[in-house]
Amino acid sequence: MINRRILGSLTVLAVAAAAVLYTAHPVRSSDHQDTYNLATRSNTSADITDVFVFPSPTNANNVVFVMDVSPLIPAGMGTSKFFDPTLMWQFKIAHGTGASPEDQVIQFGANGTGASQTLTLYGPAKPNEVGTANTFVTPGGTFNYNTATQLANGIKVFAGPRADPFYLDLFALFSFLGDRNYATHSSQTDPGPAASGPLFNGDNAGAAAAFAPAYDKSANPAQPTFNGFKAGTTAGAGSALGNYACSTNAPQNTLTDLGGGFNVLAFVVEVPRSLLTTGYSSSTIHVWATTNSSTGS
Repeated sequence: MINRRILGSLTVLAVAAAAVLYTAHPVRSSDHQDTYNLATRSNTSADITDVFVFPSPTNANNVVFVMDVSPLIPAGMGTSKFFDPTLMWQFKIAHGTGASPEDQVIQFGANGTGASQTLTLYGPAKPNEVGTANTFVTPGGTFNYNTATQLANGIKVFAGPRADPFYLDLFALFSFLGDRNYATHSSQTDPGPAASGPLFNGDNAGAAAAFAPAYDKSANPAQPTFNGFKAGTTAGAGSALGNYACSTNAPQNTLTDLGGGFNVLAFVVEVPRSLLTTGYSSSTIHVWATTNSSTGS
């Protein structure tokens, strides 16, 4: 299975292992659905689209972690998609200013299938193993699919459909950065055909910026809340969700927000800062996300 990772860092101011071993198998440089294993999976919830870590907008003593998976769910179809019960989803956390292995994890597992599916939160806790083969740490509580739930220790969780918050004019990007076609891969170890020319076709970052929408400094965003990303249950683009790929330059082309009309599945967990700092030598954390499979696929 894929070891898909998205990195970030944040300064935080303020034990029983499961029998099943979940493994994150190596993967070559990847974006959504262009590795062999992701392209051939019927359930796409192994594919991480975005990771966000930010202070809670309603409680200064908490931190919110968000992991979006399952890209390209058609608008309004989010509630018909569910999490793969053979997978483990993890926020991996490393404390300190330098790069280091994870010393804390927040994990999720899915139980059952369909609308009656439940999810289990594990941690936050020190990992049973460091690296790509992992087992679940002590469970922190089980909750229903698509339902925000308050658990013990001040932890709040949600797992279910949301509108895709990422804005990217993908067709404009492909005009200077060629796409890879996952259909040309014959196995997980096959990286696909080599690029036939320079990666950016001779263009530079300035050319790339011209394709991004100009940042609207006058915009008045809605008051943020826990799980504040738009619910993924309505059709149409979510154009007011934010400028995640933006530029101060005026756009030179008609913009097409490929992500705006899609849904994703999201894990959202709000954690007291004390659970992230107690027993650790630093209040600076580095965060990345991974998916692991118990089936080897």
